[in-house]
Amino acid sequence: MLPEGIHFMRVEESVWPASANVLLIRDNDGAILVDVGCGKEEAYSRVRDFVTAQGLRMADVHTVVLTHAHPDHMGAMKYLLQEISPRIFLHPVEIPLAADPTRLNQTFDISLPHRYGIVQTPPEEMDILEFFSDSCAMTSVRATDEIHVDEELVLGDFSFQAIVVPGHALGLVCLFNRENGVLFTADAVGAIVPWYSPSSGGLTRFLEGLNSLLGLPAASLLPSHGSPCKDPSKEVERTRDRILRREKKILKELTSGPVPFNELVTRVFRHPLMAVFPGTQMLQCHLDKLEMEGKVSCWGEDTGRMVEMSGGW
Repeated sequence: MLPEGIHFMRVEESVWPASANVLLIRDNDGAILVDVGCGKEEAYSRVRDFVTAQGLRMADVHTVVLTHAHPDHMGAMKYLLQEISPRIFLHPVEIPLAADPTRLNQTFDISLPHRYGIVQTPPEEMDILEFFSDSCAMTSVRATDEIHVDEELVLGDFSFQAIVVPGHALGLVCLFNRENGVLFTADAVGAIVPWYSPSSGGLTRFLEGLNSLLGLPAASLLPSHGSPCKDPSKEVERTRDRILRREKKILKELTSGPVPFNELVTRVFRHPLMAVFPGTQMLQCHLDKLEMEGKVSCWGEDTGRMVEMSGGW
């Protein structure tokens, strides 16, 4: 399925936040890793074993490409940087987040649940890094190189087109090798349909990004979560369909009349923790899109925010 020189490590964990899958590309100088997984010792040990299984040492890893600055993709850099000093590639908008991960509180829109009265905890007391600390710890990383979407990213003997799919992360990068039809989708597509937030790109841009993936002549899809797939278009469509089914559910909940935002989120996302994160953030993305399309109207501020269907819907 994969060309010689590209190796894929699938992580079997399924409970979110699961450590991300890892891609290894061999070259004459050693190896390149695409993502490194969670900041847990056992997660890093898997990466080390994966590298060893290819007949390499961690010292042979000279380059790391991070698809975006989230804990499940770059947390293990804490351990890797204790052994090596590789080149580190990131999209420019993700570089400040990697250098100062506390900024993820803004891109995760962690203040929204308090704004709408879903939780009483003030935003300054809510920390997404603390949320991840036990299960998938984050670390600070300073990138050495930028990923440019207008240039081919050459990794070993392979040339990749970088495609940005915002929504889950503003600078989330998918990598496409046209010669072999290999598409590494990061979190854009996979077994877990990713959450999305307004400050990470919103839903409209996420759907536009998925459409750009559909336009690629891909023969195989490698996700950050889940197994490789030989029908990339089907997987991209599955992700888009699940997102749009959620949108239909939101509209259905509004058919009987206006609903307060803080009630609507609990109707759409039944689990109490989901309502706090990432349900509030995803609902806001859907309402931004639906309001732009003239399908819903929102009025009122903060805890008094109301949502209703617009005329003709």
